[in-house]
Amino acid sequence: MNGGILALMIAGLVGFLAGAYLAATGERPVGIALMGLGLIFQVLTLRQLKAIKKGSDDAG
Repeated sequence: MNGGILALMIAGLVGFLAGAYLAATGERPVGIALMGLGLIFQVLTLRQLKAIKKGSDDAG
């Protein structure tokens, strides 16, 4: 796992958590947008991890 994947993972978690906090405290549209971005980052992370796993299965 490289630094790019870790950055996507952290960005996804922080974005979703910040969005959930903002949505709960009154800034609902901004919070929903941040939660959406957080989920997109998580999907990109999972896609990268799947590609790495697929690449390592072919080598062995």
